[in-house]
This record gives sequence, structure tokens and C-alpha cells, in this order.
Amino acid sequence: MNIISSSIVFFLTTLPLLSSSTGQVGRTSPTSTGCGPGGCHSSTQNTATRVSIREAVNNTVTVNPGSRTTLTLIVAHATRPATGINVSAKSSEAGSANAGSLETIQGEGLRISMGELTHIEPKSLTAGETQFTFTWVAPAQTGTYFLQAIANAVNRDGSANAGDQWNWMTAVKLVVQEPNSVTEYSMRDVTVSPVPAHDQVAISIPCSDGDAFEVLILNAVGSTIRHEHVIASGASFRYVWNGENTADIPVPQGNYMLSITSNQKRYIGKAIFIR
Repeated sequence: MNIISSSIVFFLTTLPLLSSSTGQVGRTSPTSTGCGPGGCHSSTQNTATRVSIREAVNNTVTVNPGSRTTLTLIVAHATRPATGINVSAKSSEAGSANAGSLETIQGEGLRISMGELTHIEPKSLTAGETQFTFTWVAPAQTGTYFLQAIANAVNRDGSANAGDQWNWMTAVKLVVQEPNSVTEYSMRDVTVSPVPAHDQVAISIPCSDGDAFEVLILNAVGSTIRHEHVIASGASFRYVWNGENTADIPVPQGNYMLSITSNQKRYIGKAIFIR
């Protein structure tokens, strides 16, 4: 009888750890317990874990009704080797109703549970960062919806403890509106060089003489740190960023995104600075 009781206790106490390593859902709202109390890791969120959506500009992604959009969640942490995530799309910032539908992409290590995304197993970070790419199918009804996410950067010591540092992402607005709007863009990835960089990076894109470009530099959490308007000359536009913010202060070491917009096209590139 004592042997049976001990086995049952062992099974119940280890189940949360097993379920966490293969992902949990229902943790994306800041009104939830996150990965802390009632979860299985450190008790409070930690800003050392940074979570953002690569395609978000000013914390917003604009799409057409019923469209299918590929998005990439970026998790950054300076010291932890791996991370797990939970992503949801909700009808309101504090609501629980799912908006549209999330879909997995083969090879990204994600699964669907209760309409939300979570990891199949922790994903390794390389140079302090990793990415999870997925698809969101927008509702047919126009409106503003909210993409929520939480990431847990783990130390891979085999246990769930305070060494695992988690944080919520600031909810990203998913604006669904009719086509032909002035804010409707096609997004294209471009190369930023050199990678990594020490003092400056450059990005080149096609253009027409006289094209007006809006340039945004965003940090790892999606906040705009530099904003410029420039006019192109010739058939190619080359933008050089000297690694400084709007106040002309050198930015710290880390990962940054360059977003250049013109003629309904948005070009996105990733920069890495090492100081």
C-alpha cells in the first residue's frame, strides 16, 4: 500500500514539469499567472527575457480581412540557452476569445492547443536569440485584434525553478481593414551587412529617383529608437545606420530591426551590434 501511494505522489508532482517542457497555453494575458504562481517557474516576470514580433512596426501589424500573414516571434536573452513560448490572438486586449486562427509552419517546433500556439520542446538560442515563425489567418470582419505572447527562457538544468526567467510581450495590435488602404504594405526581407557590426550597417533596396522613404530602427522589444524620412536618388537606395538612436547616442550591444517603407512596400532587415 505504501509503495502504491509513493508512486502516485511522484507521478502527480512530476506531471507539471513534463507538461511545461512540451508547452502550455492560457498564459499569454498579463492578467494570468504567466509562468509563475500557479505555473512552474520563477514567481515573477523578468525583463531579461525580451519578446517581440519582427513584422510589427510601432507595435502594429496591418492586414486585409481573411488574409493569411506569416509572423515571427523573437525571443532574446543574454545568458539562457533555450526558450519555450505561448502565443495567442484575441478579440480584445484583456479578453479570452480567440480572434482569427493561428497555424503552425513545419519545422518551427510549434503545436496548436485550444486555438493557441506553444512549443513542442524548448528551442535553443543562438547568440542570445531565437525565432518562432507561424501564420495568422485574419477574421473576415474588420477591426483591431491583439496578438499576445509569453516566453520562458530556461537554464536547462532539468527542473522548473527560479533560474528560468519569463516575460510577457507587449500586446501587438492586429489591425484588419479593407484593401487599398494607404497603410496596406507588402513586406520583404532584405540583407543588412555586416553581420555582426561594430559601428555601422548598410541596407540597399531598389527604388525610383525621388522616392520618399520612412526609416524606422527598432530594438529587440519592438520599440522605435530612431525615425527618419529620406529621399532617394537613382535606381537604388542605400541606407547607412551609424548605430545611434534619435538622440545620436550609440545604442548598446544587441539585435535591431531596420524597417524601410515606400510605395506600399516595407523592407525589413536584421542588424546585430557587438560593442
